[in-house]
Amino acid sequence: MDTRQIDAIVDRVWNGESPMEEWTAAVSGGSIKQVSSDVIVVSTGYLFGNVTVIRTEAGLVMIDTGSRETAQETLTAVRSWDKSPVHTVIYTHGHIDHTWGARLLDREADDNGVPRPRIIAHRNVLHRFQRYDETQDLNTIIMGRQFNQAGYTFPGEHRRPDEVYDEELTLTIGGVRLQLRHGRGETDDATFVWLPEKKVLVSGDFVIWVFPNAGNPRKVQRFANDWAGVLRQMHGLAPAVLVPGHGPVIADARRAAQLLDDGASVLESLVKQTLDMMNEGHSLNTILHRVKPPAELLAKPYLLPKYDDPEFVVRGLWHLYAGWFDANPAHLKPASDLELGTEIANLAGGVATLAGRAETLCRQGQTRLAASLIEFAVAAAPDDKEVHRVRTAVYAACVEAETSLIGKAIMAVTLRESGNRSTN
Repeated sequence: MDTRQIDAIVDRVWNGESPMEEWTAAVSGGSIKQVSSDVIVVSTGYLFGNVTVIRTEAGLVMIDTGSRETAQETLTAVRSWDKSPVHTVIYTHGHIDHTWGARLLDREADDNGVPRPRIIAHRNVLHRFQRYDETQDLNTIIMGRQFNQAGYTFPGEHRRPDEVYDEELTLTIGGVRLQLRHGRGETDDATFVWLPEKKVLVSGDFVIWVFPNAGNPRKVQRFANDWAGVLRQMHGLAPAVLVPGHGPVIADARRAAQLLDDGASVLESLVKQTLDMMNEGHSLNTILHRVKPPAELLAKPYLLPKYDDPEFVVRGLWHLYAGWFDANPAHLKPASDLELGTEIANLAGGVATLAGRAETLCRQGQTRLAASLIEFAVAAAPDDKEVHRVRTAVYAACVEAETSLIGKAIMAVTLRESGNRSTN
């Protein structure tokens, strides 16, 4: 598909007339967006990070390197544009969909008998890779559940940066000036890159074309307040071109300004509401059910909660400011799931009655309450096929009601597990 056709799709996505999946289909296999005569962005689909490539007199500079699934497609696209050696790589952060392709660049350099690229990142990327090494099996479990991929394996042997920085770093490579700035948002190791002469902003995952991933339930701490502050910094730069971590390039200053302002505003609203209620002494449960993001912002095509969920962000804010205790004293030293489930089932008149009530609530559309009850039933009778049949039905309804990919995937894993246990 040619550039004009893809640009037309981007316009439709921006206006809410087409889903992001249409753009993903258009760029699948590796698509080049020409930002200027010496800057391109390679995209391979929404789920996989964008790669920005800058031609300099010293060689190529790459900002991010592609995912395990599409790094080879990315490199092939780059080489169709320029065959110069890669001089420098900048990681916007340490997530593997942005860093995995570095091993291909090392291999290419070795094969061609030229120096491997110098890799630069924030200092905390080193800490992240150390944590990844220590928790590889845990990350296999977490990622498999987050994306509902049975048999998923988290990779090892992460390519460490050769140089690290702390808050700001200005580089001049082959006549091109790049300014690196650190900020906390989805991660604590994030970098955004500003090309001042070109007014091109490479945001990394501070911009992802959906509601910010600031509250992922199975990942380490996110930083919604800092994220909003970084978006305000970016807005102040007034970029002519905004290259997001995921999704289409925004080659329009007005649109870039609007997206950055709206993204900061929705996070600022959630932070203020949550902290106000925390300061008033409310419990986490109460805050979760009262804090709501501005509906007009959440309806924007680039802020739809299709990956993360505002409610998850509230949980993340609570954890950041108040720790893990949710202010319910029964949760400080809770009974085991087996003890609590058995007691609730006995009070209800048996596991069958409890499961039946969960099924009724599910049919009435009360999926949250139904899920709570069926979990008590499963805890009390973990091998009961009828309980697992009801649990399968409950989580099928929960998946249908859920908007976020993360929520859908976690619930779908539970659905599949109980579906297997209800028949075997």
